[in-house]
Amino acid sequence: MSSWLKKTALLLLLPLAAASLRAAPLRPGEPWFDTHGARIQAHGGGITRWHGLYYWFGEDRTPTNDPDKRYVGCYSSRDLATWKSCGQPLQLADPEHLGPNWVLERPKVYANPRTHKFVLYAHLDDAHYKLARVMVAVSDRIEGPYTYVKSFRPLDQESRDIGQFVDDDGSAYLIFESRPTHGFFIAKLSDDFMSVEKTAFIEAPLEGGALAHVGGLYYVIGSHMTGWRPNPNVYTTAPTLAGPWTSFENLAPAAANNYDSQSTTLLTVKGAKKTAVIFLGDLWRPKALWDSRYFWMPLTIDHATMKLPAPQPWTLNVKTGETTLLPVEAKP
Repeated sequence: MSSWLKKTALLLLLPLAAASLRAAPLRPGEPWFDTHGARIQAHGGGITRWHGLYYWFGEDRTPTNDPDKRYVGCYSSRDLATWKSCGQPLQLADPEHLGPNWVLERPKVYANPRTHKFVLYAHLDDAHYKLARVMVAVSDRIEGPYTYVKSFRPLDQESRDIGQFVDDDGSAYLIFESRPTHGFFIAKLSDDFMSVEKTAFIEAPLEGGALAHVGGLYYVIGSHMTGWRPNPNVYTTAPTLAGPWTSFENLAPAAANNYDSQSTTLLTVKGAKKTAVIFLGDLWRPKALWDSRYFWMPLTIDHATMKLPAPQPWTLNVKTGETTLLPVEAKP
């Protein structure tokens, strides 16, 4: 091949290489589909990074699931926009004789570098939300299958909504809401990730807790306890997990009710140029939970102020950490 042809071929390939760094737009509130065209079922979920891939775990509410079991869905992606289904790594029959309509919610998976195990935490409850425990399941592979191990009340406290956080030093934490204490806990996982120890307590009656560490500050967000009804989500900051924590501020204009979404996770993407912090939330449809939508938007953080933009299409370059908001598309 002549040098001219080589240069021409290289020039033709360059746009393709550049395009590969730019993911397809994410569209909050629209139905999301996996690479096989099936609706993504990962509600109340969390993201685990492992060997260059993002793994998204969440509640699988597929209508054809066995009603006596509870299911966790798993998906993998390189760019956080295109998701391949990894199946249902947890298919659990009632583990503790909880009765009809028992609850498994907000599953989160941690990769333990010491034990080389993958540990799944989730909120476990009866139909009346009186049990208020976390369950633990374990696998040798991130994609499962996961085996149920136990349930317990972390720190001997009631636990309902849970969140997940892994700090820059690799320390892993469970965030859980405890209504009798009128607040929520940030609890460090033990070395084997099978139990927790108290790290911090934030006295605020909130659920849907999520946490990020960026720019030398910790940011905690949560939603008020209004059941399925949306409300203004709020955030607070502190220089350490022990505090002191600032007064809570609204994440979005109060009248917007957080654009009808509820917080579930804060995902930090550290790129070569920027660090993006992404709000992962759910647009719940309680009468058809399988049809609940996902609300992911990049947060604006400036001088300890965190803001959630109004929903619109956007893209993320996971290599550089850069996000781009796109014009809102006119609907026919």
